[in-house]
Amino acid sequence: MGRRVNTIIIVPHSKAQFLKFSFATRTAIILGVVACLAFLFSVVAIVYTGTGVSRRAEVKRLQKENKQLETVNAKLAKTVSQVQARLDEFEERTQRLALAAGMGSGGTALKGQGGRKGRFGRGGPYDRVPESPGELRLQADWIGSHLDRVAEELASRNKVLAGTPSIAPALGVVTDGYGRRKDPFTGRPAYHRGLDIAARAGTPVLAPADGVVVFAGHERGYGRVIRLSHGFGYATIFGHLEKILVSPGDEVRRGEEIGLVGSSGRSTGPHLHYEVRVDGKPVNPLYYILNAF
Repeated sequence: MGRRVNTIIIVPHSKAQFLKFSFATRTAIILGVVACLAFLFSVVAIVYTGTGVSRRAEVKRLQKENKQLETVNAKLAKTVSQVQARLDEFEERTQRLALAAGMGSGGTALKGQGGRKGRFGRGGPYDRVPESPGELRLQADWIGSHLDRVAEELASRNKVLAGTPSIAPALGVVTDGYGRRKDPFTGRPAYHRGLDIAARAGTPVLAPADGVVVFAGHERGYGRVIRLSHGFGYATIFGHLEKILVSPGDEVRRGEEIGLVGSSGRSTGPHLHYEVRVDGKPVNPLYYILNAF
């Protein structure tokens, strides 16, 4: 069987001659396969070239983002360092407040500090490596809780101070002190549980500390009398009053007028009988008067 030959005749319009190409079928198949392979290789080359360009663009984009992140990280590190320095300052001030409140140093060692100082608030120049957010939160929480305790302690001490008798209940002259004396009516030895402050009738009687009126009325021997409870074991008594200006249950503040000096009850003349009691026991009122006598 002879070889199959394929012929292609090209007839130009402008020329009388025509072009004739003859080729075998096998040759045509080979040329077709070569053409297909060339097309596939071209497509692959185009795709690969496009991918490379895309990768280079991605690399440039990532490099630009990395530079931006480096700048952001540098600013963040600076901010963290500044925050750490402020937290150290706050902690030192917190511990000073704790000392002022009588709470001791109150230092609390923090776990996981490794070779660092082992606790916050050592003082001295700031030379720490910026802490992690977790460590900053831990220190901030410690400062916050310690400040709460300091505030509670100061509030408690303020209440104690506010409830401690500390001012003279009336302006006058101390005519009889605390302790043993002769009874002015019988002349016999007696024990005087307070101070007698001689003053003109109608002289204001002041609360020596914050407190609550627990009694306001007449008592044998005391005449018109006021009893105040100041809390923390403190109580005061005001006797021989001319007039009572408060009622049981009233809350009073240090320096508030509660009555007027008089000579009611067992009295030899206008004066205020003033007692201070601690846990129910009489004590010398002079120890609780800081502004007079």
